[in-house]
Amino acid sequence: MSEYLDVSTSQPMTDAFTHSQGTGVQPPLDAPSELPATSHEGGTNVHPTLWCPTEPQFTKAIAQHYGVSRKSVQQWFQKVKDACPWFTERDLKLPDERYTSLCIELMGSYRTSGLPFDAWKAQLWEQNPDLVAAYQIAQSQPPAAAVTSGAITLQPSKVPLPVHDIAPLNLTVLDSTERLTEAITSLNSTLQQFVSNDQALQDALKQHAAQKGSRLGTELAIAEIGSMMQATDSARVELAKKLGLLNDSPCPQST
Repeated sequence: MSEYLDVSTSQPMTDAFTHSQGTGVQPPLDAPSELPATSHEGGTNVHPTLWCPTEPQFTKAIAQHYGVSRKSVQQWFQKVKDACPWFTERDLKLPDERYTSLCIELMGSYRTSGLPFDAWKAQLWEQNPDLVAAYQIAQSQPPAAAVTSGAITLQPSKVPLPVHDIAPLNLTVLDSTERLTEAITSLNSTLQQFVSNDQALQDALKQHAAQKGSRLGTELAIAEIGSMMQATDSARVELAKKLGLLNDSPCPQST
């Protein structure tokens, strides 16, 4: 019910010790059962200064600062929860077991005040009237009325449900596995024949190309030989003329 409170509205706890000394009355010491820490717990650190760290701290660090045992720090935490009921536990302690800066300041205020718990609690309530008033108002509000849910009663039905007769459905499924197998076999045969025909066609084209090339080569060779023979005959005639074996004058005609 105290989650509506804003932690920032709380007044600093450092005034507690100053207030107790400003009255001119020496604050009484706690009873043995109420002493948060004494010299037998903390050694020589009997009057430590109020610690107001800016970051959350673990129990060990608080105990070392005030010279007390960790159990004493845990007891202070319970007293802070009892003295400040308007704070939720998550306002005072983090999930990783570290105490918040606000909680450390409140525990330090209790440690350095030298007051019994009831007197220190009353002092806190006097210093934080707004928080106290808001807490008391929240406590005085009646709890919200519980919402009653409607009751549901199960009653067996006496009206029979009509069930119509349904004629059986006769279905015939044609098995085409054999026909499909035949079609696949025929298709494979056709494909094989196509491949065979294609191979035969390629062989015929190769043979035709080879024959055509041979014929063309033969014709070219014959033409080349003929040209060579004509050149040779002309050369022979010219050579014979130069040697005087042939006469350039025409042969005389007989009368």
